[in-house]
Parts: sequence; structure tokens; C-alpha cells
Amino acid sequence: MTKNKKIIIIVSIIIVLVLCIAAAVYFLIIDKNDKTPTLQETVDNRIAAYGTDLTDSMSTMTDQSSVLRYLVTWAENKGIEVKTDDNGNVIYSINATEEFKDNPPVVILCGYDYTNMNSYINSLTCALTVAKNDAPHGEYKIIFVSEENGNKDNVKALSNKYFTPDTKVFCLSDTYSSRIALSTGGFNKYTLSKELQSTETSYDKAYKVTISGLPANGFISKYSSVPNPIKTLGNLLANFKSTSILFELASFTGGGNISLLPQEASIIIVVNEDSSEKLERNLQNAIDKFTDKYSEDYPDLQYTFEVVDTPSKVIKTEDAESIVSLLYTATDGVHYKDDDGEIASITNIGSISTENNMLNIEIAAASYDSELISEISSAYETISALTDVKYNCTELLEPFKANENGEALSVDFSKAYNRYQNIKLDKINIAEWTPCFEINTKVKDMAVISFGVTERTKDNFAGGLITYLQTKAEKE
Repeated sequence: MTKNKKIIIIVSIIIVLVLCIAAAVYFLIIDKNDKTPTLQETVDNRIAAYGTDLTDSMSTMTDQSSVLRYLVTWAENKGIEVKTDDNGNVIYSINATEEFKDNPPVVILCGYDYTNMNSYINSLTCALTVAKNDAPHGEYKIIFVSEENGNKDNVKALSNKYFTPDTKVFCLSDTYSSRIALSTGGFNKYTLSKELQSTETSYDKAYKVTISGLPANGFISKYSSVPNPIKTLGNLLANFKSTSILFELASFTGGGNISLLPQEASIIIVVNEDSSEKLERNLQNAIDKFTDKYSEDYPDLQYTFEVVDTPSKVIKTEDAESIVSLLYTATDGVHYKDDDGEIASITNIGSISTENNMLNIEIAAASYDSELISEISSAYETISALTDVKYNCTELLEPFKANENGEALSVDFSKAYNRYQNIKLDKINIAEWTPCFEINTKVKDMAVISFGVTERTKDNFAGGLITYLQTKAEKE
């Protein structure tokens, strides 16, 4: 064989090898690009995208209508049928794919409140991910219920046409624990009031003490450890009494929305000039302890005091003592935990005002256990009587307990959840109010359950719901 022929053969072999490698790489790339993402990959990507968009958009959600517009526009951009009702509820309607058209209808409920979006972000992200569902599915609706300023009436106003005896209802709630709930909280609101007598001040130096900068958090067990500035300042006044600091109370204000934890509170007190040094040491000590405990979790939190003009009038001593005693005795935050250490009942001193010579305090209580609610009511009624304050329960909503159909639904969903993530889903009772009771009264035998959705599990619940929606219903 000549030298030239050898070279030609070698070059040909090299060319063939290069072409084979190029073809293999090409088909590998094509195969990779054509690979359909798994359900989990799709859910994870959408959870991240929708959660980020919600968070980035929250600065524009300055009222309830702006949140409504966001939800409507989002659906329109995704090609989802959407409408609203006269109460600000937003309804997404998704028709069944052909193979699941005989499945019973599903309704997924999720609240929204512009005053408190942090308490809804996880459940909203989960709901939007389920709404943009590419997998085969039965008929379902996602209803975003307007809960502006803690309003609990708009869920009652939902049209009954959305619910039938065979409808399966899932309520999404941001909570501290990721589980199915077959029992959720009732809700009581208490108004404590007293006509105040004023008198001329006997002292000469006034201080304003303020706690502010707490985030807007809803009255739910997830935030039960957040400090309440009203309760904190009430304890401060009790401490003054126990350490023999003589003071007069000129005013006490804080909070405003009973369904939100108070973000700020302030008091104005008057002391003798001779007591001011001891008072300031006491105040600084209280501030240092409070800041050490909470500043890392709440970087915008401020606890301050300043000298202000001395008011001409203060609250009469007997009335001021009633306020201090009431606040010191009143429960706030976690009221009771069950034998497993789970939160069973919670309370919230939501607002206080001494304006116009009237003491007005609003307190909320919630529990899935009627006996615990009654215990809280009795405690506040007793405290009010002992401090000569008028007690009135102004709102009472019943706790929810799932019926047999709801229990069966929880079993079916747990199976779907397990298929999606291979995790056993536990059950828990949720202390706070959810729409479950009001929805279940629309159709007595309807299956209704609630979810505790957290930051870590919003993706799992979205995937579990999508998996449930593509599960063939068994014929009875």
C-alpha cells in the first residue's frame, strides 16, 4: 500500500469518527431538549416563579382592589377563566380534561387581605401553582376569598352554585405546621369598656413610651410568639407598681384591627421629678431585655421613651389601676397546648384606647375546642368584673369539625400526597378560624378539609393537589 493511500485511509477514519461523535452529541442534545419535565420539576419551578412575583408585587398591593386586580390579571395572562363577585371574591374556573370529566368537582379556597399579605403568601403561591396545571384533571375552581381587615363575611356570601353534595372542598391556610386539619377554630371577639374619670395631674414630668415597627401579622397560631406591644406596656406599668414607682397614666393607645396582631402601642405617664432617674433606669432595663429577645427576629422593632409636655389631666388613680390589673391578668398569645404540645387555643389583645374618657379594649380568641373557647370567655368575663370593666362578646363563630365525607376526603388526598412525595401526611387540629364551618353550612354533607401550608411545604401541597386532581374517582 502506498504512503498516499495510507494517509487517505487514516483521514477517512478520522472523518467518520468525528461525524459519529457529532451525531451522538446532536441526538443527546435533542433527547435532552425533548425530555418532558417531571411534575415535581414543574411544580418546583412554578412555586419559585409565582412566589417571587407575589413577593415583588406586594409593594403595589396597597388596598384590597389592587390584590384583586393582580389575581384577575394573572389568570387572564395564563388563559384561565376568571370572574369576581360583588364581595371581592375571585373565582378561577378550570374545566375537566376528557378522561376525568366524570370526576366530582373540586373547590380550593384561599383567602387574601392586603393589610396582612405575609399571612397568605404561602397559600396563595400554592393555589396559583395548582391553577396553572398542565396535567390531566377533573373540573375544579380556585376561589380567592376577600378577607379584608379580617372580614369573615365574604365567604358566607359566596354563591351556593359553586357547591354540590359531591363537591370536594380544600381550604388553604398559612400555619406553623404542615398537616391536614379536620378541626379548625371558632372565633370570639370581646369588647371591654369603661367610662374613665379624669383628674388634674399631681406630678410634673411626663414620658411617652412607645413600641413600634412590628410587622403586619394575622391572628393565627403561626405568629403566636410575636410580642404584643399592648400586653408588653401593660406589664411595664405593673412592674412600675411592684417596684414602687409612683406614676399617673394619661393615655394608652395601640392596635386597631382585631384580626391583626398590634404593630404598635404607646402610653403617656407622669411622675414626680424626683422619681425620674429611677424610672429611666427601669425603662432602659426593660428596653434592653426586650431588644435582646426580639431585635434579631424583628429588625425594624423600636422600643423608646421620651420626655413630653406634661398633660393637664390624667386618668383617675382607681381607673388607671383597673387598666393595669386587667392587662396584667389578661392572656395573650398561646392560651393552651394539648398533650402533644400542639397549639389548641390562642388569644389576641388587638386594640386599646383611652380617648374621650372611655376605655375600649378589643380581644380575639380562637380554638377548635368549644370548651376552651368557653374557658377563655369565662376568664375575660371574670377579669372584667374584678376590674369594674364592662364585658361583651360581640362576635361568635363556631369551630369546624369534618364530617364522615371530609374524613374520607382526607384519606384520599393523603394517598395522592404520598404518591407525589412519598411522605406520610399527619393530621392536626388548627386553632385559628378558617372558612370551613361557613362553607360546610352551605351543603351539609359536603366533604370539607383544611391544609396547614408552610414555606417548606407549599410545593408539596401544590403537587399533592395536582396529583389528586388527576386521580380517577372510584364509582360507588
